[in-house]
Amino acid sequence: MMSEYAGPMGLANQEIRDAIDRFTAERLGSRRLPALLERTDTMLTELETLNLMEARRTPAPLRSALTALIAELPFEYTPRIGPRPKPTAAIDVVFEIQAGIFNLMYGTEPVDQLTEPADRLIEVAS
Repeated sequence: MMSEYAGPMGLANQEIRDAIDRFTAERLGSRRLPALLERTDTMLTELETLNLMEARRTPAPLRSALTALIAELPFEYTPRIGPRPKPTAAIDVVFEIQAGIFNLMYGTEPVDQLTEPADRLIEVAS
C-alpha cells in the first residue's frame, strides 16, 4: 500500500507545508519585536515620570513588568542592576534592551562597537 506522502505529490505537499510554517514563523517574529519595542517605550515613559518626580526606587509593579519583559526577549540579556533599582538604573536597562531589539530588527551593531576611540577621531576645522 502506497503512503499518501510518497512520491512527487507528497514531496510537493511537504514543501508547501514547510514554506507555510516558515512564513508563519517569520510573520510572528516580525510582529514580536515591534510589540517588545512598544512595551519598552511604555516603560520608559513611566520610568522617566518617576525620575522627574524624584522617586528613590522603582515600584514593584514596574520591576515585575521589567522582569517579565526580560524573560520574553528573543536574545540573552542579564540586567546589571540590583533588586530595588533607582528609576535611572531601570531606564539604562530599558535602553540596553532597546539596543538589542533594534539590533535584531535592523541588523545594526551595538553602539559600543560602532564608535571609534576618541583619539582616532579627526577634528574638522570650521
